[in-house]
Amino acid sequence: MEIGGASLDPEVREGLSRSWKALMFVGVAAIVLGCIAILVPAIASVGTAIFIGWLLLFLGAILIAGAFSAHSVGTLVLRMAWAILTVIVGLWLIVEPHNGTLTLTLILGIYFLFMGLTRTAVAFVSRGQPNAGLLGLSGVAGLLIGILILAKWPESSDWAIGLLVGIDLIFAGWTLTSVALLGRDLSRAR
Repeated sequence: MEIGGASLDPEVREGLSRSWKALMFVGVAAIVLGCIAILVPAIASVGTAIFIGWLLLFLGAILIAGAFSAHSVGTLVLRMAWAILTVIVGLWLIVEPHNGTLTLTLILGIYFLFMGLTRTAVAFVSRGQPNAGLLGLSGVAGLLIGILILAKWPESSDWAIGLLVGIDLIFAGWTLTSVALLGRDLSRAR
């Protein structure tokens, strides 16, 4: 089967035709969760901070274990310091998720601002090239989001992360359901 002029590998076709129902379930669940996150962004923001905290805690444990493979005492100390800092930040996000959303929102605003500036600059330099206009539009959107988040900070911590996570979940769900529909069509074509 061909998609957009490219044929699918037989293993990919088989995997999609077998797993399309699971993909559809996860896609629909992501869309529903995304809608909930948009409707109650403050709760989604705190939930995201807690989730990131647990990820950092897990990563910190892995970093601590990996630190012992260092070849010198200096490297061991640096790796251990990085690991302990990761654990501390993870614990802080878990214990104080509202304060964590303040910090994460500030970082998010700065990220959007700088990525928007970078994309706009690259689009300007690349004008006349294919998709330079879309890159510029993406840059301007990033700039506007960054300015909005930073101009309203710290109040923006109540909605920014939850809203953006919600939007991302909806897009991810949309992608997964599209792939699931392809898998369904492949399973029917057998």
